[in-house]
Amino acid sequence: MARETLIGRSRFLSTFRYLKGSRIIMKDLDSLKVRVSRIMTRNLITVAVGSTVDEAVKKMIEYDVECLPVVDSKGVLRGLLTFRDIITKVVYSQADVRKLKVEGIMAKDLVTCKPSDTVLDVVKTMKNKHLRRIPVVNSKNKLVGLITDFDLALFGWEFK
Repeated sequence: MARETLIGRSRFLSTFRYLKGSRIIMKDLDSLKVRVSRIMTRNLITVAVGSTVDEAVKKMIEYDVECLPVVDSKGVLRGLLTFRDIITKVVYSQADVRKLKVEGIMAKDLVTCKPSDTVLDVVKTMKNKHLRRIPVVNSKNKLVGLITDFDLALFGWEFK
């Protein structure tokens, strides 16, 4: 097991050195051909369109998450609400969290990926656009998962 962990860590570090533009090129890119569907987080905690920021904050605290996808009644992704959005757009401006709706502060122009995209595709997108998370949607824009920088870190050590 220790050997597998070392190999996984080595692949992970080599991959990021490669993607950062260094001269180290990973010889085995097979692990990056893995589909997003294999490593994404599923069964997400979400918040519904029309919810108040107060309701969203309570969910974030209850489930210890810093990001909530905003979905409609059919599960279609409409936006993404982060803890940072709440701090910068609500707390800082002293808005009333009981009246303000999540759609008023959520990110709407989202970068998404498909379950069939590769880990390499997602890593490049996250690096180039400075993202920490990307929602995973199907062909009908229905939310099916979320891939985060933490998922990618775990992938380097735990993926089998």
